Amino acid sequence: MVYTNPRLKGAKIAELYDADYFQGHGFDQSVNYVRDVDEFGAQKPTYDLHDWDLDTIKAMMAAPGARSLLEIGCGTGVFLAKAKAHNFDVHGLELSEYAAGFVRDLGIPVDTKSIEDADFPDGSWDVIVMREVIEHLPHPLESLKTVHRWLKPGGVLFMATGNYDCPERKVKGKDWFYFMPEGHLYYFSNRTMRKYLEKVGFRTSRVTNQGDLLMEMLRKWGILEAGSAVPRNPIKRLVFSAMRTVNHFISSGMRVYAVK
Repeated sequence: MVYTNPRLKGAKIAELYDADYFQGHGFDQSVNYVRDVDEFGAQKPTYDLHDWDLDTIKAMMAAPGARSLLEIGCGTGVFLAKAKAHNFDVHGLELSEYAAGFVRDLGIPVDTKSIEDADFPDGSWDVIVMREVIEHLPHPLESLKTVHRWLKPGGVLFMATGNYDCPERKVKGKDWFYFMPEGHLYYFSNRTMRKYLEKVGFRTSRVTNQGDLLMEMLRKWGILEAGSAVPRNPIKRLVFSAMRTVNHFISSGMRVYAVK
């Protein structure tokens, strides 16, 4: 397990996620969540980022009619808006009151609480999403235990985080872009992620090193059809599988799907 030492705690962590952070001026200048809202609004009819993740989640769900979805660390709410368009009943959990304002403007309910302070009953949710969140948490294993309790039996957890074992990290060492010791407190390999999920009690998990931009590109090229987690055409399925296999060994991002 790889972690930052010393690590920020409690209120100091919350202070990182102010307006500057969500506008791309905080410790992680590779993200701009306010700009994402503007892009989503401008491109809404054709905005297909996140569609593949949602199609994959639906394919993994045990109950076809299940629809409740919670996103932890939902930021400004674009993923929740896409999930709502996929007919999920959505809810957000977000530390930042500033970011939560954008979520409410999208007509989506959101609580401004940490995982530790939220009080959802056990078995509340069909799907829980944590995109680029687990690396920020001061107690990731305990948080995953809470998430496991909140999920219904057969419920799906979807996470995205950095891939510590990626070639870029091995080449760049301490200069790897994902090393942000203020906000990124933990760094996962496929192996450590699977061990965490197994220890918490998830019965199945799928850990793959992928980025969402690859899936968006495959949709634009017509290799991956809308509404499907894998291509229906056998030849396109081979191309899809080959590209994902190559991407698995080079991507700096990790995508995780686990079933309770």
